[in-house]
Amino acid sequence: MNRKRLVGRNFSFMWDGLIHLEDGSQWYLVDPARRHDVTWWDTGEAVEFVRCRGSIQLRNVLRDEIVSVVEAGQEDLKLAA
Repeated sequence: MNRKRLVGRNFSFMWDGLIHLEDGSQWYLVDPARRHDVTWWDTGEAVEFVRCRGSIQLRNVLRDEIVSVVEAGQEDLKLAA
């Protein structure tokens, strides 16, 4: 079976619980208790995606820290007629 591989990217910044990567993608932390935080990660640090039991985790390669994430949905903007 041919599976799509999640490739490495660079961290950009985190704002209001939303992780922004340099490729333009946005991810929410899956941690309601906020035990994990990535505000100490620096812009440009290499991150990679890891699949673990059906969930997606974001790993900071330099710091060897892992947080569970879910992709932020793209909202459709519609113009009023």
